Amino acid sequence: MSEHTIIERRLKTDIHYKNTVRRNLVDSVRQLHNWQEQLNQIHNIRKEKKLMKTVERYRGFIEDMRTFLSPMLDELEEDIKEEMSFSEDEIKEFKEEVQEETKLASEARIAFEKAKDAAEGAEDKKLEPEALTALKEAYSKAWRAFRLEKHRLEEARDELESEQTDREIFKMELKRIHIERHFIKEV
Repeated sequence: MSEHTIIERRLKTDIHYKNTVRRNLVDSVRQLHNWQEQLNQIHNIRKEKKLMKTVERYRGFIEDMRTFLSPMLDELEEDIKEEMSFSEDEIKEFKEEVQEETKLASEARIAFEKAKDAAEGAEDKKLEPEALTALKEAYSKAWRAFRLEKHRLEEARDELESEQTDREIFKMELKRIHIERHFIKEV
């Protein structure tokens, strides 16, 4: 069973891409600031004109990055909100599954314990080979059922934890998107 749906993987890829673009924007703004400081300290007219052209080109580049990043933030925010509402329903469904699996696992464990006790009690007594074989088969079936239910329960718990972790990641990303919007406006 896959821990993440296709939508979650795509969202995480989009978040990673957005973070890369944002990092590039931050680095570009930092570089522009350094060049502007250099521009204030240059006394050579020819170097100053050359650096001014570079600064103007870079400002255009930064503006293009801002216009590219702004709709990306809107789209990503919408996709995250859509996925989070889907995840809430999914989390409820997984909680119900976990409760059901827990119930089945406890029933399988009880059956296993009964079969184990019966098999241990039968070893002390003399039983016919057919009865002993039937008892061992019942014990074996109960053991397999117990292990299968235990495995299903662990899978359901892992999926629930994964969904809750994804939900927290997406919440933090929504907060970051709002901060980045403010940053884009300030640049």
